[in-house]
Amino acid sequence: MATPLPFYIGEDDPPAKRAILRAALQLFSTQGLAETSIRDIAKRSGFTNPALYKHFASKQELALHLFETCHTRLWTRCASAVAAQRSQPKQLAAYIGQWLELMDEHPDVMAFLSDSARVLWPQANATVRRHTMIGLARSLMRHAANPDLGAASLQGTLAELARMIQVGVVAGPATRWKPALLTLFRRLAA
Repeated sequence: MATPLPFYIGEDDPPAKRAILRAALQLFSTQGLAETSIRDIAKRSGFTNPALYKHFASKQELALHLFETCHTRLWTRCASAVAAQRSQPKQLAAYIGQWLELMDEHPDVMAFLSDSARVLWPQANATVRRHTMIGLARSLMRHAANPDLGAASLQGTLAELARMIQVGVVAGPATRWKPALLTLFRRLAA
């Protein structure tokens, strides 16, 4: 049985593009956007710069493609999990559970999204910008004394946990933190 593709790679993507996407995501999540060059991505992927340019016109286009794809799939997965639940406590548990599962499956994706949002979010297409994680978090924290602060706390905590697990400051798997996070955010959301 074939290994499933990471959710940021399309079934129709040719092997070279898959290798480029994997290499770019790994480098962006560990070195950052500004510190990663096209040459770094080409070297890590095993392809030449011209091969990379066959699939993406620039590093910026590649980064934006990864950002939009990862964000859309993260939002879809979390929104679907929330929509499948009827009560706010179960919705919050589903949301946090999806984040933690994705952290365990793709820690590089979660770090990349968090670290690159400030730069790439304004460039993302309108469809992506319409479906925000903070908007979803705000809906879950609507009963908090300050829903905006509650949503920011939820998103910030999850993003920082992803980074801390990625760099080894906090032990994974991420899903082991679900009970503590649920206790914290259920109190905050009440």
